[in-house]
Amino acid sequence: MKYNLTDSQKNLLKELVALIQSGSVDEEFRIFWSGNDATGYSATLVSSNKPGKILTNATKSGINALERSGLLSCQGSSSRPICALTEQAYTVVETNFNAPDTSFMEYLTPMSGTNEFDEELKMRCLPLLATGGSDPMLWDSVVRTAGVILEERLRDVGSISDPNLTGQGLVNKVFNNNGTLASKFIVDSERQGYRDLYAGIVGSFRNPSAHKLIDPTPEEGGAFIIFLNLLLKKLEALR
Repeated sequence: MKYNLTDSQKNLLKELVALIQSGSVDEEFRIFWSGNDATGYSATLVSSNKPGKILTNATKSGINALERSGLLSCQGSSSRPICALTEQAYTVVETNFNAPDTSFMEYLTPMSGTNEFDEELKMRCLPLLATGGSDPMLWDSVVRTAGVILEERLRDVGSISDPNLTGQGLVNKVFNNNGTLASKFIVDSERQGYRDLYAGIVGSFRNPSAHKLIDPTPEEGGAFIIFLNLLLKKLEALR
């Protein structure tokens, strides 16, 4: 549900919720209005056994708007009403007045946190960026190092002892129909999918960066590291 409230009315509701949640005001409180039409009005919230709290964003029209919206319930004298917020009031403040939920952005920008990153990636790649995260030349080194980590992990998880086996040959040795990890797959098409996936990343990223300078943009480099982190996780799941 959308609420037709002005910014000042939203701020009034936020202030009421904050005062109640902090324990400064009881859930049921009395509003004491003082002033007049000429000088304006001020509101003091009074609760049992608690000092009064000045409501800085309060106006009578604002209180009325919250009542009309079903966010505040008041009864008694208009100059000293007894009021309580409704359950919806807490919900709309918590959801920023039904603003779109953008929490998914955390998962689209995982580089903002590295807690779930592969430990070797964190130790060998991220420190390289400490002197300049926007420098494509540094990202070139990061991408190259990450590619080496992937090959080493393929050897480790795939139990490949030949240090000279690299690139597509290494991937085939691990994921071919008679590869060292073939027994991990019940469905052969899934095994083939893994072979194609890792062969593709080796052919399109690992090999080019091993033989020439790529200097990717930070956006490209970051996307590669995030994807490679996922590939390492999927490999670890096959141990």
